[in-house]
Amino acid sequence: MNFPHNSKHSTGRNFGVGVWLLASLLVAGVVIWYAGGAIRTARAAAPSKSAQDGVYTAEQATLGKTAYNDSCGGCHMDDLSGSGQAPGLAGEAFSQFWDGRTVYDLYEVTRSTMPQDKPDSLGAEAYLGIVAYMLQANNYPAGKDKLKDDPDELKNITIGKKSSQ
Repeated sequence: MNFPHNSKHSTGRNFGVGVWLLASLLVAGVVIWYAGGAIRTARAAAPSKSAQDGVYTAEQATLGKTAYNDSCGGCHMDDLSGSGQAPGLAGEAFSQFWDGRTVYDLYEVTRSTMPQDKPDSLGAEAYLGIVAYMLQANNYPAGKDKLKDDPDELKNITIGKKSSQ
């Protein structure tokens, strides 16, 4: 028996396929959008500079040396070689601990723990200067711009080998 074509039934079936196709495309679009955001976030999170790029000024390091000698040299020694409980801040001792970390990490540890008897007592400019002096003492070149009290900027500077840009 041949029944007449039921357009209502046919439209419903096509409608179901269309909804399924639209939902699939929507899900795929959302996945691609999130993946693109994750890639952008990962790129933004990865440090984009190296301390080898000249991230402090010579003047900042000179001022930092004065602050270092006044507040740090008694324990870490004037030549940054360290003594007793105070680790060395130059050469192999510095490289082993700080290579691959960021300037922000160095700044934060220095600021929040030193001087040992009065952490966070020197002010941002003094701590940035001390960080600049430590970089200079470890043969990182000076540049034209000072280190700034900007966590996002400092987090984007890696200590260690030259960045690949």
